[in-house]
Parts: sequence; C-alpha cells; structure tokens
Amino acid sequence: MSDLPNPIRFPKRLNPTKVLGSAQFVMTVLLGLCVPMLFVLLVWDIVAEVPNPVPAVLTIAGLVLLCFFFSYVFVIPDDLTSSATDRTLAIASKIFMYTRHGLTPETALDTCQIILPETMASAMCITDGHRVLASWGEDSDRCPIGQRVILQNTLEVIESQRVSAFSRDIGSEDRQFFPHLGAGIAAPLIVGGTCMGTMEFYYPRFNNIDMRQTALATGFADLISAQLASFELERQSEASARVELRALQSQVDPHFLFNTIGTIVSLVRTEPEKARSLLIDFSNYYRQTLSDSEQLTSLEHEIEQGVRYINLMRARYGDARLKVRANIDEEAMDRIVPPFILQPLLENCIKHAMRETEPLTIAIEARIMEWGVEITVSDDGIGMSEEVLAHLFDPRSRAVDEPPTVTADGSVKHGCGLALSNVLMRIHLFFGEESGIRVESREGIGTRVTVELVGAPQEPGRSMRQSGA
Repeated sequence: MSDLPNPIRFPKRLNPTKVLGSAQFVMTVLLGLCVPMLFVLLVWDIVAEVPNPVPAVLTIAGLVLLCFFFSYVFVIPDDLTSSATDRTLAIASKIFMYTRHGLTPETALDTCQIILPETMASAMCITDGHRVLASWGEDSDRCPIGQRVILQNTLEVIESQRVSAFSRDIGSEDRQFFPHLGAGIAAPLIVGGTCMGTMEFYYPRFNNIDMRQTALATGFADLISAQLASFELERQSEASARVELRALQSQVDPHFLFNTIGTIVSLVRTEPEKARSLLIDFSNYYRQTLSDSEQLTSLEHEIEQGVRYINLMRARYGDARLKVRANIDEEAMDRIVPPFILQPLLENCIKHAMRETEPLTIAIEARIMEWGVEITVSDDGIGMSEEVLAHLFDPRSRAVDEPPTVTADGSVKHGCGLALSNVLMRIHLFFGEESGIRVESREGIGTRVTVELVGAPQEPGRSMRQSGA
C-alpha cells in the first residue's frame, strides 16, 4: 500500500459566535456614546444665532449610519442564523426520510442528490465498504453501482475509521474513477464501532477543500451513521421479537392436546363422522400453528383458523355451552393481516371468561375503516377488574400475585395478558406502532377486545448490506 498524504491541518479560526458577541458589545458602546453626542450637536446647531446646515446634515447622516450598523450587527445575523437552521433541519429531515430503512442503492442515490448541492464538491459517492451503492455528479458514470471498492484512499478510511482529505495525481490508478477531479474527502459511516461504508466527496483541485468542506463531510457522515445505528437497533429488535414469537408459537399446550384427543376418541364409536371432521380440524389447526409465523396472511385465513379452534372447543363443551356469532364485511376478508392474531383472542375468551355452568357467547366482527381494518372479539363472560385491566399488557407484573389455576379445559392458566402481548407484538412488527389493541371490560358483564390495523402492512427492516451492493 502506498502512503496517503498526511491529513490536512487547518489553522485555528476564530469562533464566529464569539466574534459576533464582541461586535454587538462594541456597537452598544458606540450607540451609547455617539447618539447623545450627535443629538447635542444637532440641538446646538438649532439654537445657534446663525444656523449652519452642515452640522445638521452630518448629524442625520451619522444617525442613519448608526441605524444601518445596528441592523447589520443585531438583526441580520439572527435572520441568517434562522434561515440556515431551517435549511439544515430540512436537509436532515429529508436524509432521515430516505435512510430510515437502511442504505440501499436507491436510498443512497437519493441521499447523494440531496447532499451534493450543499457542498462545493463536483461529485460524490456512497459505498457499503465493499461496493459502490450510488454516485452522483460529474463523471459519476465512471463509478457505477456495484463497482468493487478498490481505491486506496477508501480502503484506508475503512481501516482507520477516520476522515481523510487526499489529492490524486494525474495518471494515477485512483483517477480511473472521477478522472477530472483531483482531490477528495472520504468519511467513514460507523455503526457500533464498525465501519459500515464510506461517504466520499470529489473536488477539481486540492485547494477547493477547506475546513468548511471537511466539516460538512464529517457532519453528513455522522448524521447518516446515527440514522443507520437507529435502523440497526430497530432491526435487531425485530429479530429478537421474531425469535420470541417463534419460541412462543412452538410451545404446544399438552393439556389442550390431550383433552382434544380424548374428546375425539370418545366420539369415534358414537359419532364417527363428527370425530373424523374434528380430527381433520385438529390436524389442520396444529399444522397452521406450527407453520411460519413471519408470513402475512389474509383475514379469511385467520378466521378459518379461528373456526377450527372453536369447533374443537365446542366438541368439548357442547354447542349449548359455547356459542359463537360472526359479522364480517365481505371486503375485509381479503385484507392482509399478521398471522395468529385471532385465535389467541378466542382462546382468551374461553379460558378466562367462561363461567362454571352458564353458557358463553363470543362475537367476532371485522369491518373496513377509513384508516384500515378493525377486528373485534367480544364475550359476555366474567369480565375483569380495573386493576387487572390496568396491568393487562404487563403479564410479568401479574404473575407474582396471580396463583396458578386450572381452566375449564384442564390447561394451566397463565394470564390473558401474555396472549395479548404476543398479539400486540405481531401487530407492531408488521403494522408499526400506530396500530394496536384496545381492551374494554366490566366485571360480570364481559370483555371487548378491538384490534386496529392502521394503513398497509410494512416490510420488516432490511439490512444495509444487500447482495450485489
């Protein structure tokens, strides 16, 4: 490897804020001294026996100049600062909008088109540390997407994780990219202590690079690094949620399994056709339960899974003990929803709302709203207290005070908040934080659970490093 030029060391410059503060102080002193003197001169000229217009003209001119300098020192800097701040915030907002799902060739190109006009550079490019994601500006066609990172300057920045300003000699190997531009700045994109890529700016000559250009390159790189760190944290959170959902989904309740098999066995001799139908429902139910929980499904598919569960429960409790009615909009049946959001709500009704002897009625509703889809599961069961309702989505806090009990179907009661928390996790994974669950309940009257799916499902976070990029 050939040695790179030493990093640029710019001379120390005055702090603009301090300079402006000193100027404002000096201006205040001048106003305090000059204005009274000019007024005294003007009054003296007026009361003189032979008025002379020259002092009056000089006084007025002096006051006008003082007002001009006052405006320049006190008013204009505030306007310029406000304008620059607004522009900076607007640029940051645009960059966040494009990079919130990581850096892809498309988002990297959009980012280049936003940033380049804010600098004195003639071209720029963004890499993922291995290949070029996007380039924009003069000679950008000589640095195509997917080009491997081979420039010595870029490799050095990736290794050192430090901003570097460099020059390129005519005819050197580095000039094969952006051949008409002889200097540049390369800044690393660092996430979690690892260089995830670089942002590079190219200039016609080395003397085009000053402290402001270096500061801009560093600032933009830090801005994107922070956004990528946020995206990576969100991606890891989603991955953790997926692992937890898979673990919970793979847990088969042995009580439910044995009790259902016992119910089917008891019907084999007396009602073989019903036993055969239940065995098919039972097989399809568990096949779907153990399938991939990361694939979106239709509401119709979710309702079919819920019907299978209800059929198995009605075979155990009897049609008179468990009643179900549904009111589903036809248009809602084709809507895309997260998997396994309906059956846990039905299971909660049976496990936690059913009385010892009285029948339980469950109502399922779904309808299209202006903002998305609303799914409601309600029952006329025992309901819950305000205290339980307040801690519903924190099942761990309830587990300490709630003794283990056995439900009507023989399974161990774990708390309805656990199932709701899992459903809420699925909703947030696919539809974001705007969607959620609303629960209303009164003791002795029943419970109503409403699932609100706002907008269209979103694709879970994508990694910055994609194949071929």
